[in-house]
Amino acid sequence: MNIIESTLYALPGWLRKYRWPVLSLYLVLLVLAFLGMDKIWKDDSLKSWFGKDSDIFKNQQKFERYFGGNEDVYIVYEAKDGDIFSEASLAALSRLHNKLAGFAVDVQKNPDSPLSHTREVQSLINIQVTKVEGDNLQVYEFIGKQLPDSKEKRELLKETALKNPELVLNFVSRDAQYGAVSIQTNFGDVMLYQNRDTRSDVDSFSVDLEYEAEDSAINPETFEETPRDYDMYYSYMQEIRAKVKEANVDGELNVYYAGLPELIAFQTEVLDPEMSIIFLGIFVFMLAILGWIFRHPSAVLWTMIVLIVTVFFTMGIIGWTGVPTSSLSDPMILMIVLISVSDVVHFIASYKHHRLIGMPHEESLSNAFAKSGWSCFLTTFTTMIGFGSLWLVKSTVPVSNFGYFCAVGLLLAYVVSVTLMPILLDIWAPSYKPLKDSTSDIKDPDVAINSSTDVPKQFHFGQGVFNLTNNYSAVIIGVFLLVITAIGIGMKDIVVDTNTLESFDESTYLRKAFEVADKNMAGTQNIDFMVNLKESDSVGDLDVLQRIEDFQQRMNKEFPTLIATSVSVVDLIKRINQQMHQDDPAYFRLPDTNTEVNQLLFLFNSASPEERRRLISDDFDATRISFNVRNSGSTGYVELIARANQWSKEIFNPLKSKYANMEIITSGGVVTFMHLFDLMTKSEVNSFLVTLALIGITFFFVFQSFTLGFLALIAATFPIILTFGLMGWLGIPLNPTTMIIAPIILGLATDDSIHFINKLRGLLPKTENVTVAVWETLRQLAPALTFTTLVLVGGMLSLLYSSDSSFQAFGYLGALALMCALFVDLLFIPSVCLLYAKFRAAPQADPEPAN
Repeated sequence: MNIIESTLYALPGWLRKYRWPVLSLYLVLLVLAFLGMDKIWKDDSLKSWFGKDSDIFKNQQKFERYFGGNEDVYIVYEAKDGDIFSEASLAALSRLHNKLAGFAVDVQKNPDSPLSHTREVQSLINIQVTKVEGDNLQVYEFIGKQLPDSKEKRELLKETALKNPELVLNFVSRDAQYGAVSIQTNFGDVMLYQNRDTRSDVDSFSVDLEYEAEDSAINPETFEETPRDYDMYYSYMQEIRAKVKEANVDGELNVYYAGLPELIAFQTEVLDPEMSIIFLGIFVFMLAILGWIFRHPSAVLWTMIVLIVTVFFTMGIIGWTGVPTSSLSDPMILMIVLISVSDVVHFIASYKHHRLIGMPHEESLSNAFAKSGWSCFLTTFTTMIGFGSLWLVKSTVPVSNFGYFCAVGLLLAYVVSVTLMPILLDIWAPSYKPLKDSTSDIKDPDVAINSSTDVPKQFHFGQGVFNLTNNYSAVIIGVFLLVITAIGIGMKDIVVDTNTLESFDESTYLRKAFEVADKNMAGTQNIDFMVNLKESDSVGDLDVLQRIEDFQQRMNKEFPTLIATSVSVVDLIKRINQQMHQDDPAYFRLPDTNTEVNQLLFLFNSASPEERRRLISDDFDATRISFNVRNSGSTGYVELIARANQWSKEIFNPLKSKYANMEIITSGGVVTFMHLFDLMTKSEVNSFLVTLALIGITFFFVFQSFTLGFLALIAATFPIILTFGLMGWLGIPLNPTTMIIAPIILGLATDDSIHFINKLRGLLPKTENVTVAVWETLRQLAPALTFTTLVLVGGMLSLLYSSDSSFQAFGYLGALALMCALFVDLLFIPSVCLLYAKFRAAPQADPEPAN
């Protein structure tokens, strides 16, 4: 017995002696944990994912300085009669618009109303369009307060809308069956720039991913960040839905909600309650499994207490550190609960084993912790490596925090198990009567090794597994290698792709709403380019405008299926130029001189300065090019952004001879998503390699045998090969969620291998016979390994209840990998050892005499 096992052997006796001081310490720590839990706060902002010093965050500040953010609600409505310009549909739209646009009255009555986050409501009722009367440019509301009172007027209105490129797909579909209401909000106003009111949470970074941000234009000290209230998003969307209900448009319109506030509200309304049900289901499942395994209520009760204390301690530490949680906090707690239960199961299973073979309570407790404690520490350590690697590679702050606190939680789970469980089992332990004729060692292993007649009942499962592996070891190894090879070939077909919309289950109303918006309107994704020339009135430079036109046309031509609509200052000037020439289509172009351009800009600014601010800064030194893009997988967006990066250099870099400080900045959900996806993809590959290397080193160091270490490492990689091979064969794409499985599963898959090989290594010196050592290991460990795997698999499969398909994929892929790991540990590793033993035991031919 080494020094660690000796310490663990003595630990239950020491804890028994100092039971009350230890329990008092636990009580104090629980109080501190409760106090710390009150300090937990959540942050999924752009700053939290990329850090305040990142280029993407700095460029966000620059973009918001001019044009604000875009956390808006996009309501798509469908005319049930097939025409949004019919009398009934227009009347319904008018009621809907008036209810939503009347938010100021509600806010005046109640300043704390969630509707105070509304800035402006736009629809066909009030969207401003331009027209020329004489030499004057007029701006008017497209429909206005007075609805058309005849069919002819409604048809003319419809015809006019379908001819207006600014309205088509933004406020009316091409077939006029769908329309949209845009609600601009002040959500995301986390950046306050001096006295200027701006909106944030715009996902922005330089078009050139290698472009180094310049900070001269913005002093970061003039910005301060305010926390985001996630509950307010939910309250806001509830108020919006209530207003829509008050408008009483159900008879005429089908209404669909999209936009970032709706996404966040969906998580609060649907995903968060689902996680509560998932956790409840996991605990019920654990209760059933533990009750079935140990047949005593104390084992079930003490296991639940250890898990709850571990979770409280982990959450308390998170609160006291002041580190914010994120959307990964729920899976973090889930992982801690699932993994930590395996240690408790091994401890109680070992205690049960020693009680059944006739040991008294105190000795059984000491032996259980001495025998299982070291193996459980090793499994905790390797699993911590899997999670800790996510922190070591530091891809993003939330992912790093997820890995770090999972590792901390697992360490706490082990400490709580070895320090609290002995005390609890002293208070109330399962009562197991020794089995008749049961001893720690079978009287005649040579007889019992291939028979169940001399094996107590509780060892029958392990005996059956041994018989299978002993009789068919070569076949089992061959089948394993054949299956792993055949499935592993599928890894060459893995596609790296992420589709935001498809991360939600097909049955969810959110996905249906976004699909309607994507199919019939301008989509729910956006990319905004800002050309910042940093010289007043430079936007009126014809050379600049021609380059913007070239860039916009290239993008539209190259990506017609991705880009739904685009708008820029060039579109504005061309439209006004045409209107100033009696709507002659030949004049839908840029004017010939800078003077004419500036005259048109002056007219537009005079007529509608608010509309001008949507595209051009107050100093006329910066302008934006907006693209609404349809939902797609990340592979499509990768090419789009790469081309945009290339063309921006080709088209705009020559302007630097005139505007030396010019810069191009891009923002929007697509750009941030791709930047984040690229970052996580690279880091998670590194995380897997780090985990593999550290676990390999750990194996060789702990087992002090290259053969055993290499065998354990090979066994640990089999589940990964199987999982990713099946993903390739089945066409399941590799995304940040499925990639994060690799280091985690690698850490989990090693647990049973460590228990098996550590037990085998401890028996080999005693038996001096590999076959007997494998037999003894299987009959003692096979049930415990199976039970812990069932608990983990059940917990993983509970994620199938979630509406988030990313969680679903994490669940069934993780369950598949864990089952593979179990088969490897119960069948493959024993077969290799037994085949090796048979080979060593084969009689050798006598050497021929030397000539």
